[in-house]
Amino acid sequence: MKKLLLSYLLLFTLSPAVPAVESITLAIGDWEPYTSSREKKGKVLELLVQEAFELEDIHVEYKYFPWKRSFEYSRLGKFHGTFPWYRTKQREEDFYINNEPILIEKTVFFHLKDSKFDWSNFDDLKKYRIGGTVGYSITQVLENSGIDVEYVGKEDLNYRKILSSRIDVYPNALNVGYYQIEMLFDDSESTNFTHHPKPLNEKSYYMLFNKDLANVEELADKLDSGLRKLKDSGRYDAILSTFDSKIPDRKG
Repeated sequence: MKKLLLSYLLLFTLSPAVPAVESITLAIGDWEPYTSSREKKGKVLELLVQEAFELEDIHVEYKYFPWKRSFEYSRLGKFHGTFPWYRTKQREEDFYINNEPILIEKTVFFHLKDSKFDWSNFDDLKKYRIGGTVGYSITQVLENSGIDVEYVGKEDLNYRKILSSRIDVYPNALNVGYYQIEMLFDDSESTNFTHHPKPLNEKSYYMLFNKDLANVEELADKLDSGLRKLKDSGRYDAILSTFDSKIPDRKG
């Protein structure tokens, strides 16, 4: 009996240890179809980030707040990080940012099909009524160029104002805009919308990590590694294609 017990102890001692799965919690908000607390089909980037970290033996949990609060909670260290955000000088000072883009997305102007909206430079935009959402930074680009913006507190109000001809255009991320239009209106109304083919900008989005984390560089490197594996395997494009194919051909 003693020999048998000794054998079991020896086997246990010599067996390779199973690596512990690290767990992190990320603060995010609602930005369908990429992140969402309310829509099961609006979590595309949540799935991408989850799978990227899982490939590196890291478990991810999400907590949902308004975006400004998610940003501040992560900056203060209440959560490991937040996404998706594009780089700015201030964010690089406040956070540790990974290198591999989680998403590359265009911002375009949404308008009605029967609108004669067209633009090639910022001066062209000054004759149009442009909608904006309070707290969204994209319209700062327009205001810095001397363009007036009419703000509302909720994003969906901008599409309703376009439909009722109270504004001419609203700038938003391409996939986000069409997702919101399809959720807000039935087919008889949603098919009235289109977007201008010239993008206002194209941004790469990243993870903002709390820079005071002891292993922040390692976490960022693992996210980058997981994202590259997803992209190399084709899984990244497969996840994104679940909503890319739903963008209607409404240009012009």
